[in-house]
Amino acid sequence: MFEKRWGYLLIILLILAGLLYPLPFLEVKTEEGSQILLLKRVSPGDQFEIRYIHSVDKTPVSGFFLVTSKRTIKPIETHFKSYGPGLPSTEGKMNVEKGVLIAKPEVEALEQFSFFVSPFTHQTLMFKNERLDFSSIKEGEVIRVKVKQYPIGGVLFRYGR
Repeated sequence: MFEKRWGYLLIILLILAGLLYPLPFLEVKTEEGSQILLLKRVSPGDQFEIRYIHSVDKTPVSGFFLVTSKRTIKPIETHFKSYGPGLPSTEGKMNVEKGVLIAKPEVEALEQFSFFVSPFTHQTLMFKNERLDFSSIKEGEVIRVKVKQYPIGGVLFRYGR
């Protein structure tokens, strides 16, 4: 009987340890309301994309990002059709493929990055065939994107994912 209780206790402890184990997630949330818009499990090497319409040139822009082993976000390239304000400089690593300029920045990985929501730019985030459209978020809201660790149990019980 005594050994049986220790066995149950060990199983409970293992389950709790598993639920409390932190894992990295891509977290996309509003700054003002702290509303989590996207919380998805990530691994080093995962990539995601931010798409929008350039506010001046009215042309599509796609930024590609890499999740690093240090749980940071590394910008890897930006695709755009014409040079305009706020877009990467034409100096440095720049290619043209099928009429699209591809800039490969030489920048350090970021802990996080943010952007303002605008109804004119139609921002979306693409990650693992999932599309997050920011058009329902109020204009001017700041969106923060980062890789954050959460205990798997907290994510399962809180967000049902």
